Amino acid sequence: MKKIVVAIDGPAGSGKSSVSSQVAQRLGIKYIDSGALYRSITWFILDKHHKIPAENIFLKDLEDIKMQQFFNPDASIQSYVNGQEISSLIRDEKITKNIKLVCDAKEVRDFVNDNLRKWSKQESIIMDGRDIGSVVFPQADLKIYLDASLGVRAARRASEYLLMGKKVDKEAIKEQIKIRDNQDQTRKYGALQKLPEAIYLDTSDLDFEQVISKVIGLVEVILAKIKEDKKN
Repeated sequence: MKKIVVAIDGPAGSGKSSVSSQVAQRLGIKYIDSGALYRSITWFILDKHHKIPAENIFLKDLEDIKMQQFFNPDASIQSYVNGQEISSLIRDEKITKNIKLVCDAKEVRDFVNDNLRKWSKQESIIMDGRDIGSVVFPQADLKIYLDASLGVRAARRASEYLLMGKKVDKEAIKEQIKIRDNQDQTRKYGALQKLPEAIYLDTSDLDFEQVISKVIGLVEVILAKIKEDKKN
């Protein structure tokens, strides 16, 4: 069977990561957490320099980093840098505060994208982000734009924070998401785009299982077409 690439883009809080990982688990394909890769690079640079360097020396740092990511049967992700597992370390608040400086560097984005394309040649993958269908995999077999209203996305994010034991201010969360939306849509590199060829899926009135079911249905259509083409 031909290896396929499923690209899921969308704004913050639309449920891209949780949906993508569950779809991958149920279909038996690999989910790649691209955000964890940027977190891994941020961790590496902070561990090496103790801060994000003011000078543009990312290229030299990138020569010294080898990343691996494993998608487990329980849909969990394990991240490694140079053989060291850092899955929990990259979730530290210090990483969150510094990651934007790393994500916005073109050489870092090119480095990550090269890794993603290399991995896609090894097995079928599903991946989410904001420029997966536009920049990383413009020839993806299936492109989906996952969306939801601002209110719904803020409510989902608030629920996540409550489960984590964090204090929740719904209005503050909504404002944060609005700022994030603007940043994502106006980034110099890797800006969020709603591509005309992408299937638009508004999940505002759908529960989690309904969204998963719809995405699986879309993937299965692609798989069936590939199977039919191979037969012919």
